[in-house]
Amino acid sequence: MFITINGLKWKITLEKYYSDNLKRNDGSLTIGMTDKRTKTIYLCDKLNDALIYNVLVHELVHAFCFSFKIYLNIKEEEFLAEFIASYGKEIFDLTDEVLGGMIRKRIS
Repeated sequence: MFITINGLKWKITLEKYYSDNLKRNDGSLTIGMTDKRTKTIYLCDKLNDALIYNVLVHELVHAFCFSFKIYLNIKEEEFLAEFIASYGKEIFDLTDEVLGGMIRKRIS
């Protein structure tokens, strides 16, 4: 699958859990990896529905940072990606709820 972020084309692929594309620099395996060089997001093909959502959001944060030339140190970027993966949906759902209520008040 291909997506576009800030005019840049990114590929998203599912990989076997032992794929070299899921190896960190230290050689350990992970369940998601974003490669800014190839503009590819690699996701482990063994993730269940609940986990794949969080992993995909996490990796998309990295892709957005790269695409918009936002350079953070690795700890900050990992914190940001994990925070958005954990709480982003709740933040946006609450925003929609609040704005929906505000719009309904204006209409009535």
